[in-house]
Amino acid sequence: MSDVDGVRRLAGLDVRVRVQGSGPPVLLLGGCGVPAELWAPVVERLPGATVVRLERAGGGGTRWPGRLPDLAGEVAVLAALLAELDGPAVVAAHSMAGPHAEALTRLHPDLVARLVLVDSSVARDRPRPHPAAVGAGWLALARLARRLLRLAPARRLAAEVGWLGSARQTRVRAAAVRDAVRRDWTDPEAVAAVVAEQSVEADQLAALDAVRARAPWPGTPAVVLTAAGDGGAGWVADQRRLAGLLSASVVVVEDARHLMMLDCPDVLTAAVGREPWRDERP
Repeated sequence: MSDVDGVRRLAGLDVRVRVQGSGPPVLLLGGCGVPAELWAPVVERLPGATVVRLERAGGGGTRWPGRLPDLAGEVAVLAALLAELDGPAVVAAHSMAGPHAEALTRLHPDLVARLVLVDSSVARDRPRPHPAAVGAGWLALARLARRLLRLAPARRLAAEVGWLGSARQTRVRAAAVRDAVRRDWTDPEAVAAVVAEQSVEADQLAALDAVRARAPWPGTPAVVLTAAGDGGAGWVADQRRLAGLLSASVVVVEDARHLMMLDCPDVLTAAVGREPWRDERP
């Protein structure tokens, strides 16, 4: 796959795919509402790789499909994309993309050379999917958000709310970061997708539990990167439990916040390219 930046139809969904460089493939997956531009500090540190950034349906100028996403659909998109690459990829997945990447690795181990989970979503208790009525309510809210964001005052307000929320998750205040976040939060499709994704976190974690029950970990090398600057000791303990399910090592970054690709890009770059793994706290 040559350098591209455009909308692709994969597994029935329109997604944004950005590819640059040459070499072994590395797929970078952002969490909910995380623009692809926020991976720039990591991308520039991987000159010897084919770096692929994916923005899910609704992000990156794509159209939100008007329904709540599910784990099976997200895995299908990833599998379709990785099947086009030259060999298995290193997959680095942030936050809510973590369950997608873990399920992908369990179900399609031939597509993943290494898994890097970046402050991945986890469940403290056994997750239970929402009742159908709750899902319907969230879907209505996402559709309402899309309609409201067609109004200029609502877009201005959403841009500030989006930036304030993102600014709490990183120590970086670069103008490029602020502009990327504000741009996405003025896009009605992107905001609807954020609402929809946030509403199904418990459902997707429950679906991941079901995948774990039927698809044992295939032994793929894995590392769990954890930001201790937000969640503290409890969050670190949750991340260590996740690592135990994957026979993964843990790298805890004490002063990093959730947007680790901004706060500690060197740690992410090392995790993508380094083996063997070891437990450490930079």
